[in-house]
Parts: sequence; structure tokens; C-alpha cells
Amino acid sequence: MIFLDLLSLSVNILCLIQKLPQIIRIYKTKNVASISISSVLLEETAYTLVLTYNLWRNYPLSAFFEYIFLFIQDILLLWALAKYSTKDKDKQTDESKPLYGILIFCLYLVASLLNLLPNKWMSICTMFVIPIGASSKIIQLRTILSNKSAGQVSRIGWVIASYSNCARIITNLIQTKDMNMVINLSISFILNTSIVIACTIYSNDSVSKLTDKRKTKTT
Repeated sequence: MIFLDLLSLSVNILCLIQKLPQIIRIYKTKNVASISISSVLLEETAYTLVLTYNLWRNYPLSAFFEYIFLFIQDILLLWALAKYSTKDKDKQTDESKPLYGILIFCLYLVASLLNLLPNKWMSICTMFVIPIGASSKIIQLRTILSNKSAGQVSRIGWVIASYSNCARIITNLIQTKDMNMVINLSISFILNTSIVIACTIYSNDSVSKLTDKRKTKTT
């Protein structure tokens, strides 16, 4: 139990800052290159469903505490994307999408807290978390690979996400034994790790070094 408590504590602490490097990077550069708005919207959808499901099931707060901070940080990230998405000259995006997303996510959370959502829906909503969460990561991974650049994507945040998934797989197997959550977390871990690898390969430094090598060979 002490091990599980320490594991949960480490996840909670790291999740306090998981999205902050990404948010800070956007505000510093005023650029959202290679960051997929669709990916963030889908990710926040998954976070919202998981958070409200755990609250509805009255699971121990330690088992899902980080989702509270992830929910809030993705709201802030969406706000930053709405503010700077039109700054991306390479690809024009609709800045209203993140704003509509913020409104919908907040209204859904309030409705859940007020027990306005049907119990039948709450009992099956986690079935959609796996495809939604996986789709969000696949879209972000595809964006990096198609651009052949990590752009402003923060690798640190995805490393933290991978660790959190691994830790939560352990805590859920022992504490809640909820296999829906375990399967969801396992898929998320694989995809998060893939994005970390893609960010490493296509980071600005790596791309610059590769370009320099090619120039050297051609000259």
C-alpha cells in the first residue's frame, strides 16, 4: 500500500506540470506549429469522460486525482491554441474550435457533478475513451510524421504522460481492478511512447543536424 501511495503521489505531482511545458512554449514562441487542435480536443474529451466516470463510480481520489489537473491544463492549452492558431501561416486553423470545446467540456463536467447525466450513459461512457484517446494520439503522431518536424510539440509532456500511464496501470490493477481502465491506459502508454520517439527523431535539433549532414555530402 505504501508503494501504491508513493506511485500515485508521483503521478499526481508530475501531472501538475505535465502540460505546462507545452503551454509555456506556445506563449513564448506565439506559434503552434505541428500541434494538432483536433488531437487536443479529442484528448480533452477522453480526460473529461474518465474524470466524470471516476467521480460517478466514487473511486478513491488517489486513483484518478491527476485527471483533475489534466482537465484544467488542457483547457488552458486549448485557450492558448485559440489565441495563437491564426499565427501559423503554414496552416490556417479555426480559432473558434478550441473555444467551443472549452465551453462543451465545462458544461459536461457541471452536468455530471449535478447528476444530470443518465446512469446508463455513465456506465458505458468509458467504452468510448479508448478509441477517442487513441485517435487523439494517432492524429498528433501523424501530424509530426507528415510535417517531419516536432515543431512546438513538447517532448517533456509526453514523457510524463507515458510514465503516468505506466503507473496507473499498476494502481488500477491492484486497487480498482477495472480492466476497461487498464486496457485504455495500456494503449495510451504505447501511443504516448511513440510520440516521444517521433519528437526525438523529428526535433528541431535532430532535423537541423540531418540537414547539415546532407548539405555537407552534396557539397
